[in-house]
Amino acid sequence: MFEKYLKKIEKKVTEISGSKDMPVIFSFEWFLVAISYGYEAGVRFWLWLYKKHILKQKNLPCFVISIGNIVAGGTGKTPMAIYVAQVLKQIGKKPVVVSRGYKGQYKASTAIVSNGDKIFLDAIDSGDEPYMMAKRKIFPVVIGKDRFKAGMKAIKSFDPDVIVLDDGFQHLKLKRDIDLLLLDYSNPFGNKRFLPAGRLRESAQTSGQRTDALIFTRSPVMDEPEASIDKAVAQYYSDCPGFKTFHRLFVFQHIAGRTNVKNTLTTVKGLKGKKAVLFSGIAKNAYFYSSMKKLGVNIMDHLEFKDHYEYKESDILRVQRSAKKACADIVLTTEKDWAKLDQNSKWDLDIIVIGIQIEFEHPQKFESFLKLRLNGNE
Repeated sequence: MFEKYLKKIEKKVTEISGSKDMPVIFSFEWFLVAISYGYEAGVRFWLWLYKKHILKQKNLPCFVISIGNIVAGGTGKTPMAIYVAQVLKQIGKKPVVVSRGYKGQYKASTAIVSNGDKIFLDAIDSGDEPYMMAKRKIFPVVIGKDRFKAGMKAIKSFDPDVIVLDDGFQHLKLKRDIDLLLLDYSNPFGNKRFLPAGRLRESAQTSGQRTDALIFTRSPVMDEPEASIDKAVAQYYSDCPGFKTFHRLFVFQHIAGRTNVKNTLTTVKGLKGKKAVLFSGIAKNAYFYSSMKKLGVNIMDHLEFKDHYEYKESDILRVQRSAKKACADIVLTTEKDWAKLDQNSKWDLDIIVIGIQIEFEHPQKFESFLKLRLNGNE
């Protein structure tokens, strides 16, 4: 009963955080807006403490690149961390990705998720996003709520020359050499309200003072009409370079079910015309739905869960029942969701796991930017 009531409140808050309308006085919406003003004041005071050096930053003995945003959830921080680490490896660097390990159940202050080859922690202990990165087996992944301690753990264990912070923009306790700020191209600031009445973690004004490069995610591709960028973006980030990126979908994995199909899908083009049931627990479930729709998938049902949701056996049974009822051909989910599931679970239908990879409009320019900064040139 209590859990059902909490879900209703959570759903209401989500709806409000996307609304730009002025709330009716003394309504639930008005109450959340009032809280958001307090949240904003707290953030400004906290930033002021660092600006005045009342709160001190700690330095790691290696180069640090932070990737983050000012809007809660859904800008592609983890795929960007993977991309940046890959670029660093290509230019001869030894990167380690450091993450908070959000919702991970690890007990120690820091932990090694992967050494780049072997994986030591599962998604329950490390959190879904660190485990997802570890599954790529490209670079070591270390977690810790205190990113300085986690960074020192990474340095002692792997001797990297670059630490990449996943979701580190607001973690000012650790000094960084490059701050990469991600903004959704079509909706950079949400409804421009702070949490919980909106999705802002901090303002464009304060973030613009320490952003080294602005990266627009989910930019319109060449065959789509280009969306207009809010003028406030240019106003607050005029002194730093901007890069447009695209989210490219790919088949991360095809898992055979009991009624195994003969042809293994290797590209998303093979999804066209397939009757599918979707399930996802990400920040923007609607984006997953619309992306599959654009690929020509015949969507029979979409079971939505909250971001970082921990799946139970009953949830899996619910997905299976929906797929059976709809006479679906396949089940579709995201790479992030698949990382949280029991890999030994048996499925009636084949599951196609969809991954996201970042593509830059001008990758050479971004690589040149990184090289210049790594070499100490502004």
